[in-house]
Amino acid sequence: MKNTKEKYYIAELEEQHGEYEHTTKYLFKTAGDKFDYADNVSKNWYGGDSEDVEPDGNGGYWQNGEIVSSVGEIKEISLEHFSILKKYLSVL
Repeated sequence: MKNTKEKYYIAELEEQHGEYEHTTKYLFKTAGDKFDYADNVSKNWYGGDSEDVEPDGNGGYWQNGEIVSSVGEIKEISLEHFSILKKYLSVL
């Protein structure tokens, strides 16, 4: 039986552009698989068509051939923490 109770997470999206690296933290909630959700965020981070996004071979995605976006750390958090953090971070 599939778990239908939503859980709350804080996650990181990692970006590499040449020698530069950047991490963005965001929040999400899902009753599904947390990695699948975060991977979809990573794949669609720049909002491009799926034709513009190609796997990089290391679990990330090339964005327009210039930037690699990938899933960073994902941590489950309580509803109370989610409610506070959503005032300061994006909920995707």
